[in-house]
Amino acid sequence: LTPKRSPPQTRSSDDILTINDQERGITPSDSDDVKWNYISGAYARKEILTGIVSGIESPDTANPVCVVDFEGVRILVPGREMFMDDWPANEKMPREFFMRFNRILGATVDFIIVGVDSRNHAAVASRKMALEQRQAKYYATGRVKPGIRVACRVIGVGNNRITVEAVGVDTTIYASALSWEWFPDVTDLYSTEDLVVARVLAVVKDEKTGAYSVRLSVKDATENPDLPNLRKLVPGSNYYGVVTGVRDQLIFVRLQMGVNAKTKLFHTKQMPSKLDTVSFQVRDIDLENGVAFGLITRIIRRHARTR
Repeated sequence: LTPKRSPPQTRSSDDILTINDQERGITPSDSDDVKWNYISGAYARKEILTGIVSGIESPDTANPVCVVDFEGVRILVPGREMFMDDWPANEKMPREFFMRFNRILGATVDFIIVGVDSRNHAAVASRKMALEQRQAKYYATGRVKPGIRVACRVIGVGNNRITVEAVGVDTTIYASALSWEWFPDVTDLYSTEDLVVARVLAVVKDEKTGAYSVRLSVKDATENPDLPNLRKLVPGSNYYGVVTGVRDQLIFVRLQMGVNAKTKLFHTKQMPSKLDTVSFQVRDIDLENGVAFGLITRIIRRHARTR
């Protein structure tokens, strides 16, 4: 894995843990014979391969199948071999898994070939086995530990959170840990083909199953870029901004000059709504937490859906 974007300035000079042990061996332009000979060899070696999730077949049944494109070759991964967890046998797939399969479309995933028929050009694989191999190499050996930064693949986006694979472990990163900048919708920032750098906050091993879980923060992998702008704010002044969200009557605003602000106070006839543009009067500045406090003095423009 290599981040597709250079990360912002980091808190220290620590390196980013990446996966660099993968060799393609073939290209989409190679002949079918070359491709299937390579896949047969990977099957014998139990080698981890990497492809793109291009389809989900029979998604409404108890046994969905994921189609993974590997250099132009169609590889089938049974739904129960896509994640470390599972659902009861002979039962319809729960909605949670349906959503996970839907969101993983277009994602880059690792897999291990578990069955191949070179003559008929058919192969079946397991992503679960690849995850287990990664966990044994990176987590069981202590290479992934709190404090380091890791390169992660985004494998799902939605509900103000993203799901990533962090060198063998799937985990969810919520909006509050994604960016110093407040934003209205996580889909404005991420999609399933992205790579992100995150800092490891905690690693936990399940003693019963032997599987690992990890807690990550993309935000904590970088310095807060808003601090210079926060220092430029003048208390008592009004600034233009966009409401990024409203929760429990607390209004979150992203000021146009590049600062987060929040308040429960507004001198308007109606309570501001998400995506409204507003005038925000700064009363206080919290440099430690990177946020300005004050009140909304005017709704400059209502968003179209609330007009």
